[in-house]
Amino acid sequence: MVEQRRAVIKLGGGLITEKSGLCEPDHDSIRISTGAIASLVKEGWTIALVHGAGSFGHAKAKRWRLTEGPVDADLGEEDGITNQREAVNAVRQDMMNLNRLVKNALAEHGIDSVTYHPHKWASGTGWNFTGNLDFLGKNKVTITYGDVVDVGYDGFGILSGDDLMLRIAKEWGDVQSCIFCLADCDGILTHPPGHTDSTLLNTWDPSVGFGGRHESEIDVTGGIDYKALRAASIAQTVPLVWFVDGRFPTRIVDACNGTNTIGTRIFDSPVRL
Repeated sequence: MVEQRRAVIKLGGGLITEKSGLCEPDHDSIRISTGAIASLVKEGWTIALVHGAGSFGHAKAKRWRLTEGPVDADLGEEDGITNQREAVNAVRQDMMNLNRLVKNALAEHGIDSVTYHPHKWASGTGWNFTGNLDFLGKNKVTITYGDVVDVGYDGFGILSGDDLMLRIAKEWGDVQSCIFCLADCDGILTHPPGHTDSTLLNTWDPSVGFGGRHESEIDVTGGIDYKALRAASIAQTVPLVWFVDGRFPTRIVDACNGTNTIGTRIFDSPVRL
């Protein structure tokens, strides 16, 4: 009998989309990263998969100030959208379209999955959002993602995939591994990618701080700082927490299985390995 193990994996929006475009997927990265997930499932892992928004969410969310909730201002008109509520519906549809691409890629690898769209089951933002997570583990791969959700009686806001990661990793129970799959960088770096002095941090904890602030220019959900702090909170209870480059499937698989790999292992406090 194959051993059943639980992992929470995030495919970052910058990995699975082209952030410079609008609703433009990165098909190669989707295929590669979902291939790693398929390999883990075939090894006996049960996966809670979270994916980001990238160009399917951040640009419209920023343009229409969706992180602020309802604003009393004339925001003009663009691409047939005339108000924030229409923008909310547009982003939700865009995210469902992106999710369909991820599901289809998994299916091409022979893996069935079920998606739980956050705007249908969650409300509120931040790690203490409201929503029942009892769907976890009902399928070998369960998917959810960062989304625009209802807040209060008539408001809305952005529920970050990183906050979903934290709640799932903490509440699912007996999670062995939590992997954040990034794009274009090996893990947490001392400086932004491309900087001449940029080097990979093999381990990170909150005492290290942030020497560079990559991946945050248009990320309305907080960038690398927010991800790292959420990951450190996860590391309080999950043994293996890693940031890896999602374009290298062996790194995803190795990190999940506890094999040392290229990436940044996250701890909740200073650790000497």
